[in-house]
Amino acid sequence: MNPIGNAAAAVVNKLERKMDRYAYWRAALRGERPEANPDNPQDGYYRVRDRKGGPLVPVAVWFENDRQLCVIGGKLVDETTACERWPYFADKPISHEVYTAVADRGENWPDIDDTVADQQRAGIGGNNPPEDEAIILQEQIEAAAAGANAYAKITDDATLAKAQTLRSRLLELSRTADKRREDLKRPHMEAGKAVDAKWQPLVKMAKSFADSIAAAMNAWETEKLRREREEQRKAEEAARKAAEAGRPAPVAPAPPPAPAPIKGAAGRAASVKLVRIATVTDQDAVYRYMRDRPEVVELLAKLAQRAVDAGRDVPGVKIEEARRVA
Repeated sequence: MNPIGNAAAAVVNKLERKMDRYAYWRAALRGERPEANPDNPQDGYYRVRDRKGGPLVPVAVWFENDRQLCVIGGKLVDETTACERWPYFADKPISHEVYTAVADRGENWPDIDDTVADQQRAGIGGNNPPEDEAIILQEQIEAAAAGANAYAKITDDATLAKAQTLRSRLLELSRTADKRREDLKRPHMEAGKAVDAKWQPLVKMAKSFADSIAAAMNAWETEKLRREREEQRKAEEAARKAAEAGRPAPVAPAPPPAPAPIKGAAGRAASVKLVRIATVTDQDAVYRYMRDRPEVVELLAKLAQRAVDAGRDVPGVKIEEARRVA
């Protein structure tokens, strides 16, 4: 901006301030969205983070003796700094009462959980941080968790806002711990992946051919079982017919022996066991039999919820509306 433009802007600013120096701040405090001039901090009370991830500090802007003054976090800053920081606090107005409580009396922000405020001021590890990062996080998590009972039941929006600050802090600590866990584990995971890349193809190749042989062995053992069952059926049928005709029943064949382990000339033996394979032929009948099983009830609830989430109407399902905090 040229000097003439600067002078004109200064005159306009002076006139605006004489009319109502706090108009912007009052409008923002009411929840409106007044347009903010990036080069002209407006008189009022605000808050801003003193650094990235740091605590919120109070800000006061006012005009005195044709000079704009700005105090951020208790420190008077020059006009250049005020203009640079203005975009970061223009949309964060606070009441004069809140400013006085925090800036003058040293109280915590009324809409921020006390533990969160204390931890933000102290920073990571406090004044005497222990060497172990896990201990630092454990202490901070335990301190934050100790305040969770205060929000066991929430009955107003002010408490709701404070609860969110503690929840957000706990989630932040959780992410920090998880990231550190991933960082520490990564070298071991990468080493494990290198081992897998070398050896897993050999494991899978040998296993796949062994499985194909097992499939053929299963088929032959199943065929032998079919023949045994057929011989048993024929014997039972012959005995039934003989009884009906009054003839002596034929001698029943001895039951087949239990399958013996399969032994080759080398390597380990394979056991053979009888299994029963279920194939559903009447879904309704199976459901009537299984309907009270807890796992069936749980599965139906999941499927019904998935359908409701997709916007479908599910018969036999009661839908209630609720809000979930994300």
